[in-house]
Amino acid sequence: MPRILEFVSAVLRSLFKLALFAFAAVLVTSILLVGLSAALLALLWALLRGRKPAALQTFMRFQTSSRQFGTRAWTRASPAAAQNDADVVDVQGHEVRSALKDQRP
Repeated sequence: MPRILEFVSAVLRSLFKLALFAFAAVLVTSILLVGLSAALLALLWALLRGRKPAALQTFMRFQTSSRQFGTRAWTRASPAAAQNDADVVDVQGHEVRSALKDQRP
């Protein structure tokens, strides 16, 4: 008798886990669909008003910046470039506004 109860208990646990997994899958899918439909509605609304969608503008801005600041700008070109770091000189900063006021007519 205890073996039958263990078997029934295992089957019920498996069914519960399966139902819980199905519920989670439906929940995640519905959230994704809501997000996708909201994005499509925002895209349609932007196109109806004659404007570029914000996501497209952001992507285009990123693409322009990546072309402007290539990967070579952030890496050292050669060991000679490392020697040029010693040429940097620190100076004391000061305001320039007073000098500009004297030059204006």
